[in-house]
Amino acid sequence: MRAKSIALMAALALLHGTAWSQAAQSDKTAGDFDPGFLAAIHIGGQAPDGPFSERFGLSNTVGISVYRLEAAGWRWGVHYRFQTGSEVREPGLLENLRDPSGRIIDNEGRIALVTAQQRGTILSLSAGRLFPAAFLSKGSGVLLELFGGFWEHKIHFQNRGNRLTQLDEPHIKGYDRLTGGVMVMPRLGYVHDASNGLVRFQLGVEAMFGRLQPNRVWNADTMTADVGPRNDRTVGVFAAWILRLKARSTDVDYYH
Repeated sequence: MRAKSIALMAALALLHGTAWSQAAQSDKTAGDFDPGFLAAIHIGGQAPDGPFSERFGLSNTVGISVYRLEAAGWRWGVHYRFQTGSEVREPGLLENLRDPSGRIIDNEGRIALVTAQQRGTILSLSAGRLFPAAFLSKGSGVLLELFGGFWEHKIHFQNRGNRLTQLDEPHIKGYDRLTGGVMVMPRLGYVHDASNGLVRFQLGVEAMFGRLQPNRVWNADTMTADVGPRNDRTVGVFAAWILRLKARSTDVDYYH
C-alpha cells in the first residue's frame, strides 16, 4: 500500500513537472513583448547645431505617436511633433522696421512690443526595435529607432496690442523665414514596462538631421534671399508616457 502511494505521488509530480516545463517553454517562445498597438504622449528638448544654431537657440517639442509593437520587439510608428523656442538669433531680423534708436513703430506711431519666437512642425514615420535584458521586467528594453519624414520651421512674431501692416498677411512672408524639407532622426533610449502593467514610459537621446529648403524668395528686412538647401541639425533628449491600446471582445481598454 505504501509503495502504491509513493508511485502515485511520483506520477503526479512527473505530470506536474512536465506541465510546468511546457508552460515555461510556451512563455519563452511567445516572445519577450506583448504585441499590440500603443499610443505615446511625448516631450523633448533640443539644442541647435550647424546653420540652425545661427537662426535659433534651445527649443522644445511636444507631440503624439501611435506604434505597432511586435512580439519580437520590432516597433513601427507614426508621429507628430510641435516645436517651439523663445530665442531667435536671425541676423538683421525686422531691421527695416526699426527707427534709429532700434525701436519698432506701429501703424499709429507708437512703440510696438514685438517678440520673435521659433515655431516648427515635424511629421515622421519610424522603425525600431526593443532589445530585452535578463535584469529588466518583461516588456522593458533598450530602444533603437530611426525616424524619417518632414520638418518645417519658421519665425513667429508675437505682437502685443500693436498693429503692424508688415507683420500681417501677405507681408509676413517677407519676414518669417519659412523653411522645410526632409529629415532623419536616430534615437537611442530605454522603455520601461512595470510588472503590474500600470506604468509604461520611455526616455533617451536623439539627433535630428534636416535637408531643408527656404520657402521664401525674398526677405524684406535684409533685402536678401535665403540660400539653400540648409543642413539644419539638433541634438536632444526625449521622454514619453505610453498608453497600451488593448482590445477585448466588446470594447477597448486603455492601460497606463
